[in-house]
Amino acid sequence: MAKNIDIPNGWEVKKLGEVFKKINIKNKDKLITQVLTNSAQYGVIAQEEFFDKSIATKENINNYYILNIDDFIYNPRISKFAPAGPISRNKYKIGCVSPLYTVFKMTANYNMDFYELYFKSNIWNRQAYNIANFGARFDRMNITDTDFFNMPIPIPPLAEQEKIAEILSLWDKAIEQTKELIAYKEKQKKGLMQNLLTGKKRLHGFNDEWKTTTLGEVAEMNSGGTPTTSKTEYYNGNINWVSITDITSHYKHLYNTKTKITELGLQNSSAKIFPVNTILYAMYASIGECIIAKEEMTTSQAILGIRCSNNIYYEYLFYLLYNYKDKSKTLAQQGTQANLNKEIVENFIFKIPTLLDEQKAIADILCKADEEIELLNKQLDLYTKQKKGLMQNLLTGKVRVTV
Repeated sequence: MAKNIDIPNGWEVKKLGEVFKKINIKNKDKLITQVLTNSAQYGVIAQEEFFDKSIATKENINNYYILNIDDFIYNPRISKFAPAGPISRNKYKIGCVSPLYTVFKMTANYNMDFYELYFKSNIWNRQAYNIANFGARFDRMNITDTDFFNMPIPIPPLAEQEKIAEILSLWDKAIEQTKELIAYKEKQKKGLMQNLLTGKKRLHGFNDEWKTTTLGEVAEMNSGGTPTTSKTEYYNGNINWVSITDITSHYKHLYNTKTKITELGLQNSSAKIFPVNTILYAMYASIGECIIAKEEMTTSQAILGIRCSNNIYYEYLFYLLYNYKDKSKTLAQQGTQANLNKEIVENFIFKIPTLLDEQKAIADILCKADEEIELLNKQLDLYTKQKKGLMQNLLTGKVRVTV
């Protein structure tokens, strides 16, 4: 068994089943009505909170397993957050869970925090992949109970387990605090948008009346086009071609696209080149999503290129449209798929500052809010990468801690 996992001096290797045991206590007589799920992103959570409704029926929860506080639960469903399926420790509340999950609890005198971290590491993910059988369904792991509880796990001395958990908990705390601060700043920015973009709050020094206008009165717009996809000579050029995915996978500014078309593709389609600072606006699928082109770009027919006149500042219009997303969805034509079209978008009605200086002042405040959030996201990314590196080193014993 030791050959399956490298360990440093002073550590042991044991079977998972020597440290944990499976729990399969059925929820007889439906004594527990709180149904829980194990989410890769959120851990143990109430089913109705995660899905916005309860998936389980009252008739079948008597076959569910009881999950107590500090029990561990394995969900074999694969996701980007848990490539081998998430294992979570229940810190939420007592409940019952689907028998598709594996419930187990620690029986030895070891540090639970250490193993909670271990089960979230890439070390664990690789071990699980090595013993999994992949059948027809590639969205979930297929590991037998025997193989699961025979998996080797490292056993550092208890004092070292505690020290490792303590160190990594500092990064967890920093990550959680940064997430909370990002959420606060996002909420603050939303409030600013609601007040500043509607004129509920005016900036100091600006007293001119705002004017009511349609979008078509202050901007020119056209949709794009898609070169024939079967013509290879139309693609892999150097002209940016924007799809809905390009818009939804970035925020505010777009500098590059996944797909490029050639000059020949441009000439033989209804695609057209939009200049820098054109606002690209999604009319299909992700209705109302928008972004500012920071290079010359072409687009698919699902996207409008909106060019501002001298009466509206492009960054102000971006925030105006971004704030209008929910409303725009209610204006979409209903069919097999709800869509907008150029005429509908041209007739969007807004009340905007008459002075460009006021528009720019409002946009500057919202830009600063975005910059704060961007810096916090970079900090969060740094903390996450640092923790990942620490986990790899500390949970394998490559770096030892002093206890």
